[in-house]
Amino acid sequence: MSVVRYQKRERAGKMATFLRAISAGKSISEAARCAEITRRTVYRWREADSDFEAKWHAASAPDGDPLEIEALRRAIDGVDKPVYRGGSLVGHVKDYSDSMLMFLLKAKYPEKYDRRGDGAKTGANASDEQTDLEGARDALLRKFTAATE
Repeated sequence: MSVVRYQKRERAGKMATFLRAISAGKSISEAARCAEITRRTVYRWREADSDFEAKWHAASAPDGDPLEIEALRRAIDGVDKPVYRGGSLVGHVKDYSDSMLMFLLKAKYPEKYDRRGDGAKTGANASDEQTDLEGARDALLRKFTAATE
């Protein structure tokens, strides 16, 4: 009997670790790795345990912030835009916000999607900016020198 209790306690701990990782913004694969289980196991748990499924949904949902919920809806679900022809409504098209999706990706995974991260230019962009500044400074000096002659 004690082995069964241990297994249940171990499973509950792994579920809790998985849910904490999901709520921290990790992907399902990353969260499963944190809990030292497979994705297949997590999906099996979700299918068999409605309580775990509800907790998973709550952990992966936005924090109830209406702006974030609306941003997700526009990026993922899209909005219906009316289509008019000859002044008459002829239907609707689904319009998705690609820029909103990119903002959400940059916010959730800055190391992957936000090239600047902390606002500083890095890599080739930094050297290009430095070259541009030097070129602009040289051009201004030439103009000032020409104006004084």
